[in-house]
Amino acid sequence: MSQRPEQAVRRQRGPEQRLLTPLGPPRPDAARTVVAVHPGALPAGVWQTALARLPEDGAPHLLDLGTVPEYFAAALVPTLSVIGVRELAERCLTELTAAGLTERPFTLVGWSFGGVVAYEIAARLDGQGLGDRVEDLVVLDSIAPVAAFQRPEEELRPAMLLGWFAMYLGAKRRRRLTLAPGALEGLGEQDGLGVLLTEATAQGVLPDGTEPAGLRKLYTAFHTGLVRNNRCTVGYLPAPLDRTITVVKPEGSLLPDSPDLGWTELSGRPIRRLPVPGDHYTMLQEPETADALAALLTTGSPTR
Repeated sequence: MSQRPEQAVRRQRGPEQRLLTPLGPPRPDAARTVVAVHPGALPAGVWQTALARLPEDGAPHLLDLGTVPEYFAAALVPTLSVIGVRELAERCLTELTAAGLTERPFTLVGWSFGGVVAYEIAARLDGQGLGDRVEDLVVLDSIAPVAAFQRPEEELRPAMLLGWFAMYLGAKRRRRLTLAPGALEGLGEQDGLGVLLTEATAQGVLPDGTEPAGLRKLYTAFHTGLVRNNRCTVGYLPAPLDRTITVVKPEGSLLPDSPDLGWTELSGRPIRRLPVPGDHYTMLQEPETADALAALLTTGSPTR
């Protein structure tokens, strides 16, 4: 008897996990509380490099969106309905409130799609008259939810997605995969994956003898996750907030030609830019980037 998609997803998820997790012992008197929003793609442990550099009196917490069943499932079974940004943010905010973290100021930081959810969390606190609870709003190579960057799935160019996949593959293998400029331009998925396989084996990112089918399976999972996040933001065009937004952008950004990744449209004040080494998928693990991020989260920036 075949399993329903929901049953198969539950088997892959394993034991239920908490959405909000403190990364360290409780510190009710912490000088600075940091809440990081993680969207998956890479293990949540990638935050450890940066958060471990916070001062000892800091209190880091992680919101792992991958623990939300509907969000997790939509990356495995594309036919399942997807949860939207607003509901994800509401669930996160419920957890933060229950843990007492909204009773005092904290820094809110989100990586990739997590930055979009972090923005909506800040917007909801603003709507409740609690906007001052978010001392700083920091987005890490997050693409702003503005009309200019919203694209239906069929308009996502293979060359762009394959380029992102190359960065992801390098991060997963902890070895950067370098491609010549324009190496993927004009190629479809099959030919592009062929180029990636050749380069990845030549550069030691993948072992010799890696089968094309194996690489395609990994790419399919990666692509489904991207499409899931794209579906989550459909129709989500929030109003600007009257606060500073800090945009941390790596050298290998998802959108290298966009200086602000669209966030200027959503900030009533000048945004703050922080360029860092690495690419979208390695930025949290690069020591220099981790130092810069820890310094930023320690000193903060004026947001109100």
